[in-house]
Amino acid sequence: MPFPTWVAEFSDPILKALAGQKPDFQDDFQGACILEFQWKVCSTPEQRPYYQEPFVSITARPTLDLQPDLQNGYSLLNQGWFYIVPDSARNPFYAHIQAGALLLKLPEGKEKKDLMVYNPYLRYKNFVLSLELQFDETQPPNAIRFQFNQSAEQSVALDLFKNKNWAFHWGLQGKDISHTGVYNYFPPVRILILIIARGAECAVYLNNAPLDYVSDCRSDAIVQASPQAVAFHILADPGHSAIAIIDNVKMWDLDKIQGLP
Repeated sequence: MPFPTWVAEFSDPILKALAGQKPDFQDDFQGACILEFQWKVCSTPEQRPYYQEPFVSITARPTLDLQPDLQNGYSLLNQGWFYIVPDSARNPFYAHIQAGALLLKLPEGKEKKDLMVYNPYLRYKNFVLSLELQFDETQPPNAIRFQFNQSAEQSVALDLFKNKNWAFHWGLQGKDISHTGVYNYFPPVRILILIIARGAECAVYLNNAPLDYVSDCRSDAIVQASPQAVAFHILADPGHSAIAIIDNVKMWDLDKIQGLP
């Protein structure tokens, strides 16, 4: 089956221009060793104390009260990932990083149906976002949402449901437009997600296969100033727990790429 025309016209030139380009943001949630308040990279906990030089420059350091998985001098880097608890004076909290990945987890409880994790370093106007998603094996058919708030009134969002349905939303508040369909990758297999946004156009790939394209997903290449403008959500019906894992996050700022048509 031939690829749709937008692949060659819109996304192929962008992806070819990115070949060999270092991401502007990258986080594989790797291990880190702590020794006398200095951080160094470790591949695995078992390889301590054989450090790799040079020291790692990090943007956020987990503390024992907010990230209690710090054990025996071993923790995980947190490069600006946070979540918010409504009405808590201690906000924001460091997002949960576990087993070398970003963990999105909703506990059971009638009041819990949406957990948002955000990173202020992902606020690019024109971008390519790449990441891996894995649903927990035992959870009911909940959803992961990747949301990009262009303004207070306009957003673009991709929803992937564990029951293999997907929805791509865009438009103004109260005037949401969407495409829907079914994807073929059965959880808990990891899914490689690629989201491209340039100008008014947006495209989505799953496991390197084209999924959807919108020629007017946003009115302009803008991004909301809020730190939560780019956010990942896990959504569940009240009363159900939900778990998903995100790993190998990469983001390229297309405004820095030379030679794009």
